[in-house]
Amino acid sequence: MKKLVVLVMALLMVTGGAMAADKIEVAMISPALTSTFYLATNAGATEVAEELGWQLHKLAPDRETNFMAQVGMVEDMIQRNVDAIAICAINDKAVVGAVEKANEAGIPVFVFNSLTELPGGEVVAYVGYDQRAGGRKCGLAAVEMLHSKYGEFKGKIAILEGVPGYHTTERKGGFMEVLEKFPEIEIVASQPADWEREKGMNVTENLLQAIPDLDLVFGCSDAMAQGAAQAARSMGKDIFTIGIDGNPDAIEDVANGRLTATLAVFPVEMGRLTIRAIKDYFDGKDVPYMIKTPTEIVDLDNWERIE
Repeated sequence: MKKLVVLVMALLMVTGGAMAADKIEVAMISPALTSTFYLATNAGATEVAEELGWQLHKLAPDRETNFMAQVGMVEDMIQRNVDAIAICAINDKAVVGAVEKANEAGIPVFVFNSLTELPGGEVVAYVGYDQRAGGRKCGLAAVEMLHSKYGEFKGKIAILEGVPGYHTTERKGGFMEVLEKFPEIEIVASQPADWEREKGMNVTENLLQAIPDLDLVFGCSDAMAQGAAQAARSMGKDIFTIGIDGNPDAIEDVANGRLTATLAVFPVEMGRLTIRAIKDYFDGKDVPYMIKTPTEIVDLDNWERIE
């Protein structure tokens, strides 16, 4: 009997206590749930976790600016001794210390919705789309819309930025790479709206008052673009609006003519792929360091076939 107790205790030490729970525990930590994008990644992750019989802790701060709360959530999950942590960092630099603590605790870390390496700490895999390339696709769509309106390359564009960081830098950067090739098209404003629909609406209302002949608003997220579209409708303005995420509600808005276009990045599949990567890691399989997910511009011509 004594030998059995010693053996069980030894096994628990090796597994970090996971055997006691008899169920894999994974933390999925998003920037916030103010955008339906992270509801969708959670849905995809939940689907696979339930198939595997895993327990999935879905956590997020109240706002996408609250990076300290997100860091605290990572540290809480380390204290809980979960088996793996998946995170989409609000602030790459701020989260490094927490990732390093997870490394020290032997908890594997995965990053979703980003393909840019954190400036420190060890990450098993990054799951996401090429956001700069996605920005370029949105830029090309914007150019085509303005050309269809004027028959030439001209017009006025405003950009709604998210919280400063990787996501804004890459999406806006890709968009600008395209627009810089069309100097007759003016970028008349680029202002933050913090990924939020209400702020996107408020900023756009101010822009339309200051620039009544504005042609197009590019939002670095669906929520901000939807806010821009809402502002235009309330003011009786007919402008193009483009977002990024391809959230179900945004695609519905495209179908109903409330949003001109969005870049679908298939967040549900991103969530699925994140949990599958964690499963492969536990199974001892080779996990690609960068797992790329697809993107596609969605407009009135193709919204019906986007899942």
